[in-house]
Amino acid sequence: MLRKFGYFLLAALTFILILTFFPLGGDDPNPEMEIYLLSNEIHTDIAIPVRNEVFDWESFLNPTDFKSRPTEWIEIGWGDRQFYFEMPTWDKFTLKLGFDALFIPDPAILHVNYLDAHPTTYSSHRRIRISKATYKKLVEAIRKEFQLRDSKPILIPNKGYTATDNFYESYGSFSLLRTCNVWTAEQLGAVGLKRPFWSPTKYGLEFMWQK
Repeated sequence: MLRKFGYFLLAALTFILILTFFPLGGDDPNPEMEIYLLSNEIHTDIAIPVRNEVFDWESFLNPTDFKSRPTEWIEIGWGDRQFYFEMPTWDKFTLKLGFDALFIPDPAILHVNYLDAHPTTYSSHRRIRISKATYKKLVEAIRKEFQLRDSKPILIPNKGYTATDNFYESYGSFSLLRTCNVWTAEQLGAVGLKRPFWSPTKYGLEFMWQK
């Protein structure tokens, strides 16, 4: 019985690995600008310019929501409300918090942070070169993830970790099947860029977009 379970577990892990590293989409054939993937131990964000000729994020996000806006780059990520709020740093992580995030549905929220330096200064960065037309589509895809009130994203007040970040109401729920990294892959997939077939962890995304 234990041997059969071991075979089953091995088969399941192999299947997950295949899905994680099976590529969909491709490179943009007309690269005109750059965006970036940034990651920590388990989570990925999309780093994009605050403004360019395609879009000004401060026409959508209320700049007065932020006490400090140190650079012309922001990172946007999606995740579990409880996990975000109760774990501002990794020393706050608990097994219960991780279990709850994966197996107990909780409303998802969006995290927006002004970077304190250019994305290339972060050791985890992955550069993605895209056309302005693709970036315009990406902007529209990300904007649709924000719940709006009076055409503006709904701020969750007094929950930011620092002076440079804030949380906003979003749609859906975080789960084992749809993690923060799956969300990141969905945004890339919405505009035809490379992403894993399924990306519960960050590793498939980082593999697709090498430094």
